[in-house]
Amino acid sequence: MERIYHKPRPEQSYLKDKQHKKKTAMTGVWMLIVIGIIFIAVMVKFATSGGSSDMLTFTMFPNSDDAYQVAKQFIGPTIKSGNLAFAEERYQFAKKSDSVFVIKSYVTSIDEKGDKLKTNFQITLKYNGGPKAVQDNWTMIDMNEEEE
Repeated sequence: MERIYHKPRPEQSYLKDKQHKKKTAMTGVWMLIVIGIIFIAVMVKFATSGGSSDMLTFTMFPNSDDAYQVAKQFIGPTIKSGNLAFAEERYQFAKKSDSVFVIKSYVTSIDEKGDKLKTNFQITLKYNGGPKAVQDNWTMIDMNEEEE
């Protein structure tokens, strides 16, 4: 009697190759979508930052000089006299918590009679996030002024 040997079925390499190619193509498509979303997010952040270079710096948290510049924006409108001269190098700075700053300094001004007036001030500001130089990104918590 003759023996019958069954041939093993040939592997379906064509279908496996097709599935593998489809899987790698879909992986590539998803990678492109993720890269596109990251690119759009970066562009939106740059557009909403007003084109400032603060967006690209790694120190997004304000320092003492940033807080003092914003403090001057809050103090300036409260002084009745003109020709304001802030003490640029003579201010005290304290950090109460993660985003609350206290600035203590003085401003000199000239009144209508030509007399020099010195106004000491202490202001407490809270940083809310965003570009550091924009006054709208800060909240004034407390302000005290005293004329000498």
